[in-house]
Amino acid sequence: MRTAFLFPGQGAQTVGMGQDLYDHYTVYKQTFDACQQGAEKDLKAACFEGRGMDESEMVQPAIFAHSISLFALLKSEGIKPQICAGLSLGEYGALCAAGVFTPLQCAALVRKRGRIMDEAFPPGTGGMLSVIGFTAGQVEAAIDGYGDTYVANHLSELQTVIAGRTKDLEALKKLFEHKGAKMVTPLAVKGPSHAPLLDEAANAFLSVLKSETLSAMALTVYSNVLGEPYGKHSDVRSLLSQQMCRRVRWHDCVEHMIEAGTMRFVEVGPSNVLTKLLKRRVNKGVEVVSVRDRQTLEDFLARYKK
Repeated sequence: MRTAFLFPGQGAQTVGMGQDLYDHYTVYKQTFDACQQGAEKDLKAACFEGRGMDESEMVQPAIFAHSISLFALLKSEGIKPQICAGLSLGEYGALCAAGVFTPLQCAALVRKRGRIMDEAFPPGTGGMLSVIGFTAGQVEAAIDGYGDTYVANHLSELQTVIAGRTKDLEALKKLFEHKGAKMVTPLAVKGPSHAPLLDEAANAFLSVLKSETLSAMALTVYSNVLGEPYGKHSDVRSLLSQQMCRRVRWHDCVEHMIEAGTMRFVEVGPSNVLTKLLKRRVNKGVEVVSVRDRQTLEDFLARYKK
């Protein structure tokens, strides 16, 4: 069965994530400890107790460590995907799962990414707004005239996230509510992401990426910027840099995976946010499952190994 592993992004974190797995599975513990070494942060305190999780340079390696350690555990049980994809930060989990980065290396990289993103915009002056109930085209039409506001994440047919300056987002929240949006929610982030407001930050991060050694991809991996798989000659460093300041085309990635005949989607990480999006979209017979803790892991393994 054609299987895709999906890795969630920032915002998926929960207090206590991974502790039951760390305490019971050696593979998970070894991978997590390597991530902690690479990040040079107390990721156990972050994941298990929620310490420091208001800072992107802590939360990003924490989510990554949990996700990639869970991937390593699934792999040790003989479960291997043909496809990997991740939303925003999750793309690093996908690339690491495909062998492009090592867990230790990638944990250090996403910590730097988080710091650069937090420092890119003055606190309180910018942010992101989730809009449910309109197509991306309708959202684009509505934000026309708000010069520094952009569609940052195209998550599904009727769910987008916009990024911009705080004053514009406040006005747009009222506008979308007036237009009859199902839900308009400010995201708990320090500033805008995946928009040209972060062009300078993206250039700074590209300098970091240029110093990294990358290995060949062992699996098909989807690019957020392209909305389709990385090609044979894709510049991974450039696309990861662009991801910081360009739209995340998650909806396009999902449609492409479905069209390619993917029949099992496994979300690997602390939440089931991507699972919920997929369940509204896939046809009957396509398996969609979230593996996030010891119980969901054991339930999945029991089904998988029948």
